[in-house]
Amino acid sequence: MRRRPRLAATMPAVLLPLLAGHSAARAEDARRLDAKVSWIGNTYPGGKRWVPQDVRAICVLADGTAYTNVPWDEGGGQVAVIKDGQVLGHAGHTHGWGQEGGEAIAANGNYVFIGQSMGNEGGGLEDPGTWPPKGKAWFGISRRLRSDVTKPAPFPGGKGGKGDTLRECFLPVVEVDDREKADLPGLVADDRRVYASSPRDGRIEVLDAETMKTVARWPIDRPGPIALDASGGLWVLQAGEGPEPARVVRLSPDGDPSPQRVELTAGSAPTSLAIDGRGRLLVADDGPDQHILIYEDILRSPRAAGTFGARGGIYAGTPGAVGPLKLNRPAAVGADAAGNILIASDGQTGGGGTVLESYRPDGSLNCRLLGVEFVDMADFDPASDADIFTKEEHFVADFSRPRGQEAGYVGYTVHRFKYPEDPRLHIWSAGAWVRRIAGRRFLFVNEMNAGPLQVYRFDPEQEGEIAVPSGLFAPRRLTSEKDDAWPPHQPTEGGWVWCDANGDGRFDASEYKGTGRDEPDAQGWWVDSVGNVWRATEADGIREFRFDGLDAKGNPVWDFAAIRSFPKPPEFDRVKRLRYDAAADVMYLGGTTREHANQHWKPMGPVICRYDHWSRGPSRPTWRIVAPYARGSQGHESCEPMGFDVAGEYLFLPYTGSSKPLGFRTGHVEVFRAGDGRRVGYLEPSEDVGEIGLQDIRECLVARRRADGEYVILMEEDYKAKILMYRWRP
Repeated sequence: MRRRPRLAATMPAVLLPLLAGHSAARAEDARRLDAKVSWIGNTYPGGKRWVPQDVRAICVLADGTAYTNVPWDEGGGQVAVIKDGQVLGHAGHTHGWGQEGGEAIAANGNYVFIGQSMGNEGGGLEDPGTWPPKGKAWFGISRRLRSDVTKPAPFPGGKGGKGDTLRECFLPVVEVDDREKADLPGLVADDRRVYASSPRDGRIEVLDAETMKTVARWPIDRPGPIALDASGGLWVLQAGEGPEPARVVRLSPDGDPSPQRVELTAGSAPTSLAIDGRGRLLVADDGPDQHILIYEDILRSPRAAGTFGARGGIYAGTPGAVGPLKLNRPAAVGADAAGNILIASDGQTGGGGTVLESYRPDGSLNCRLLGVEFVDMADFDPASDADIFTKEEHFVADFSRPRGQEAGYVGYTVHRFKYPEDPRLHIWSAGAWVRRIAGRRFLFVNEMNAGPLQVYRFDPEQEGEIAVPSGLFAPRRLTSEKDDAWPPHQPTEGGWVWCDANGDGRFDASEYKGTGRDEPDAQGWWVDSVGNVWRATEADGIREFRFDGLDAKGNPVWDFAAIRSFPKPPEFDRVKRLRYDAAADVMYLGGTTREHANQHWKPMGPVICRYDHWSRGPSRPTWRIVAPYARGSQGHESCEPMGFDVAGEYLFLPYTGSSKPLGFRTGHVEVFRAGDGRRVGYLEPSEDVGEIGLQDIRECLVARRRADGEYVILMEEDYKAKILMYRWRP
């Protein structure tokens, strides 16, 4: 998993721009450009507050205060405190030094109980009073003060105190081998007891809320999320397994099975439980209906009493269109004493999907909070200054709105029920490019490490907001961590291309074209404005896949019998990124030489060249620069260019990491003139945005010149679940 950047000292910078006709620039000669710094995909800028990514659990108190939990939040915001639609703060001490968050959270009058895991970072952390022994991991409960959730509530025998862990406030409930997962999916508490479900052991652990000593262990198969009713009974969601369907059962205050139970409707996929102020049982359903199931009279004879949310969720009405009551993978539900319902949705395929919504009892929306980006990039529709797409989301921008509110979330483009073979559901997808080809809009999605390139078509009249799987370039046989059988029917070896000839969004055997051999190592894809697909191999030259029109279903077709190859220019040892301007026949390449190589394996390297009249064949570069860079004590501590993009008259160069010798903060973007390579200045985040994380996507920046002359530069920002946006008028 990705870690936040560590700002260690760097070695002296290499500052050797090589430009025809003028002297070298120095880092201190550059000026910070006067740009507005904004963001997309999160309600907050991220400096001190942000909405966590992928919220999995909610505890809602009677007064509406809510605590959230998630196993991983890049910025360390696993636990957030929310009230009246505002993130008030984060618990902290839930990320790093072996700590991660969890899938459950609870509170009583005095304490907050946080589901957490504790590891030892491969045995590097050693202290029996804080961390598990080498080869082991703990899953348990961290107890904090409800009056200040950042502070520990120690108890005798509690673990913690070394490093960034809090003193004596962590209770291991389950110890497992460090390659296993044993999260506690259910936590609930009153002022006397804490209840934790442990499916690995098939039990409910009952603890004294003050001493944190075990007072009982209640055996039960497959326990998941739990909730307490007004009589002290414990409702337990039992996960489905094989022929056993998921159900909700009740245990008496003594742990005995009660006659009350809920048999869930066929096709439901329950994820969370809560009991509202009226004593009704709420069950979040992540099945095709995407809503909340409601049961009443639960202490006598539970019966279905309706649902909350539009049936079909995000796919109701116009498929994929965002709107009130259109839930998207409901992951957690809770309710306050006034009857307001808080729902956390987590619609995502690779992280970053938090939509926190509060609804009044009549179903009207109180507020919505967003944290929907993680390892994401965005791009503009070439035909619009307003439409912005990530690999999953569609935003519509109004640049007259305040900072951070320019881009409204309007669409989710993945339909996992209709198109279960969508590559975004099976491989870690990341970057996005939008193109207009033959007058139609297409979405191209990059894998994080520049592996396969995905192609999606839009059909608004039939599909709404959904991007339908249309094509896929695979440099070699694919494997999916999520599904060994995906994609079906792919060639047994070598690279291939798939085109959805029958338009059903599925990988049929007749729809592949295989090469029979693995493609050479490459990091650079590009799709030009007329639909030609380019691939920069590191050492074997540049390849162009010529666009050959649209088929009968509206899918782009590329002619593999007429691939054009260009030799690797001698100015490079390795070529890693490219941009081709089809209208001007100009190629920009980025990479390394033996003298100027990247230190960490993801960055591009500091060498950039422009070639005019590219299609005529080999030529000398119009200009060549070696951009500033700095080495670190190890790869993650370097400060290097990740890639580049060209828009209008400028080339934009994003950096990963920071450097004191260079004077570069995280989020730094160098700006050069595209015509002659001269350095113009730089962009950096504002104080309220704060530090940003290391980039994970090879193609981590997209630039666009709007019709009014403003440049909008979008940059990957995983640290605080957003996309960074610079707005600059030269």
